Parts: sequence; structure tokens; C-alpha cells
Amino acid sequence: MLFTGVVRAAAGEPSPAPAVAEAQRTRTVLLLGDSLIVTGFGESLERALNERPGVRAVRRAKSSTGLARPDFFDWMKVGQEEVERHAPDVVVVIMGGNDGQGLTDENGKAKVQWGASGWEAAYRQRVEDFLHVLEAPGRKILWVELPITKLPNFERKLRVIRRILREAVSAHEAATHLDTKPFFTDARGGVLREARVEGFRKPMPLRMADGVHFTVAGGRYFASQVYPAVIGLLESSGDSRTASPAPAPNAAPCREPNGASEASTTSVALCPP
Repeated sequence: MLFTGVVRAAAGEPSPAPAVAEAQRTRTVLLLGDSLIVTGFGESLERALNERPGVRAVRRAKSSTGLARPDFFDWMKVGQEEVERHAPDVVVVIMGGNDGQGLTDENGKAKVQWGASGWEAAYRQRVEDFLHVLEAPGRKILWVELPITKLPNFERKLRVIRRILREAVSAHEAATHLDTKPFFTDARGGVLREARVEGFRKPMPLRMADGVHFTVAGGRYFASQVYPAVIGLLESSGDSRTASPAPAPNAAPCREPNGASEASTTSVALCPP
């Protein structure tokens, strides 16, 4: 984790010129999400961002969570705490894979069941509410689309969730929706099973046996695809909904998971799903 101290001008000394102060200012990126942020993707993206001069990245993640069950984990509350704590310039979010279920309130009371006529509208409202929790003047939000999987039944749910997330995020002025389908689709239109990843001598499998979570190499590959969009938002001064390309980071040596189950803003543990 990279921490940057605060340098204050001594009494009587002139303040730095605005251009210099802006150039020296550390930009903060906050990563929020479920097990995909807990595991290799989140850890690799955090590490790559922290290796970039002038950027500080922090993570807050919890496996098996989303916006459906605030009685289990309340992302509205946690998201508010994290943006107040870190005042990020960019917030990166990936979640929704655990939301194909009935919605409850913070006390566990059922609100609407999955598949009911009101579920989509209620879920979209939660996404919009969460975006409002994260927003602030000048802050940008990058919502990373849930990657395609090899599980047909799971995909049927994910297609509904992806569509709602894409519509809600795209309608938000300060938010960018990042389409991940090109990252994980092969030349025939199927799910990409392996790819060349920097740091490995041969093409490596991207997914674990469950078909959803990523191997160490897969997490690093995914992070290398998302990294340019994050840097583009940090550096862009125009339309906040258009992420500019940026060079992908050099891969760090491979590390095996250490068995942790949750990542916080003070931990960079790489753990299995």
C-alpha cells in the first residue's frame, strides 16, 4: 500500500503555483466490490495503480455481497464511509453477480422477489441510489461490467443484471460503464479460456474451476484490461463518461493466494473465492 504524506508550506513562504500543485497532487482511486475485488483482479489492479507515480489506490471488498441484501452487507453505508474517508478522484466498482435473488431492506424484510414484475425497477433504483452515494463534484465513477462466464443458468441471471447496471450507469452524468465482453470473447465469439499474460511464458487459463472466478493469471489479465480505463478517467479533463486509453502496466511476479476472505483499504491480501 502506498501512502503519501502531506507537505505544508512554512509560515511566510508562498504557496506553490496552481499548475505545480496540481501536478504534484496524489490522485486517489477507490476500488469497491465483491469477490472479484477481494481476489486477484482487485489485488492486481490496486498494485498496478499504486506503482504509477502520483496515484494512490485503496480497496474495500466483501465476498458474496451486492445491493440485494443490505441486511447481510450494506454497501450504501459502506460506500458512504469509504468515499468520506478517502475522498477519491475515481471510484471503480464491480458487483452484481450475487444480486440475482430477492431484495430485502437493511433489517432483512423481503421487499420484492427475483422474477417478480417490480424487481427490475427496484434493483435499478438501488443502483441509482448507490451511484448518488458515491458521487461528488469532480469525482468520476467507473462501473466495470460483470465478465461473461461459462455457466448458462448463471448467465441468464447475469444478462438481466448487466442490462440494468448498464442502463443505470450510462444515465448517470459522472459515471462510465466499461464493457468487458471484448476482454473475454475469443475469435469465434465464445468465452475466452486462456490468454497470454505478462509474467508467464505461455498462454494461461483465465478462470478457476467454478467458471466464474479468476486464476492468478486471469486476475492479472483482467486488471491489465481495466487499468487503461482507470488512468484515462484520472487524466481526462473533458467528458467524464469517456475513458481515454493508457498504457497497460508491467505485470508483477506471480503470487499464490494467502487464504484471506475479505479485502479492506488496509490490506492487499490475495485470496481464493
